[in-house]
Amino acid sequence: SVYIINKAGGLIYDEDFTFNKITEEHTWQEHPVPLVFTADTGKVLVKFGEFAGVKPGYSVIAVNRQSVNGTMGPGDKPIVDIINNPESYPLTLTFGKGKVVANEKLMLASMFHSLYAIASKISPVESSSGIKELQTDEFVLNCFQTITGVKFFCDS
Repeated sequence: SVYIINKAGGLIYDEDFTFNKITEEHTWQEHPVPLVFTADTGKVLVKFGEFAGVKPGYSVIAVNRQSVNGTMGPGDKPIVDIINNPESYPLTLTFGKGKVVANEKLMLASMFHSLYAIASKISPVESSSGIKELQTDEFVLNCFQTITGVKFFCDS
């Protein structure tokens, strides 16, 4: 993904080059699933718990190998209701890292701008230019700030 942020921290442009890759598929024979779900952002996300590679932030992308539409599963039933209904078992859930929606992109851009500014201020090096690279186990975030204060950042 590529993001361009103006000097005030507003998102000017973004492009997402990621695809919704299937990460994990699991079948549970009986109720309950050992994960906590939330349906706050127009998709069903793992809110709490880890199970065989599925972590918080992963979204449900299929129920019983049938694609989902937002928070709705097969038969236009809410996914959370399907998961919480003991009669739905055995149940196969497919998890993936879903695409970042527009509102989340705005929040990410604003947060990164704030972190960048804080890093510039608290750096022990005088005239620090802020965050240039941020590494995690899953990705590397690179940032370049122009003379005018516009920031370009991308993940890989």
